[in-house]
Amino acid sequence: MPDWEHVREQFGPLVWATAYRILDDHAETSDCFQDVFAEVLERSSPEDVRDWPAFLRWLTAKRALNRLRQRRNEADRHSSRVEMGSLPALAPGPIEAAEWNELVDRVRRAVARLPAPQGEVFWLRCVEQLSYAEIGQQLKLDANTVGVLVHRARMHLRQVLSHLNPVKP
Repeated sequence: MPDWEHVREQFGPLVWATAYRILDDHAETSDCFQDVFAEVLERSSPEDVRDWPAFLRWLTAKRALNRLRQRRNEADRHSSRVEMGSLPALAPGPIEAAEWNELVDRVRRAVARLPAPQGEVFWLRCVEQLSYAEIGQQLKLDANTVGVLVHRARMHLRQVLSHLNPVKP
């Protein structure tokens, strides 16, 4: 029997960072954090978890993307734009920061529109930087299927976001 408090203390920052990167909202990240650890307590037997960081990143990305999709659906129902805030910009000036924040917002919304497995696999691979094998282990998929899902997600995002970087002749 694991010391659940120790698991939460050791991996809590990882869960928080993963959720916040997706949600960019303190209150929703807090709710997601609690949901993840409540689900871990309810459904995981410690013997089933071989790699806690990979497992928690997967579960957190899944739960946070679900929250992001719910947010989008609610916004669509109410016909109002959801303000998702901004990530700290690496750009030096306010114009670059505004452009960066707009790009992050568009990518986040586009990922939320992907089919669930594609969105999860894309986020875990491209943002959380898990290997195909780690993702496959968590989603019970082989590495080739993970690669196909990542490729499809990238192609879809490239198409949806192509207007942001038009090709010059």
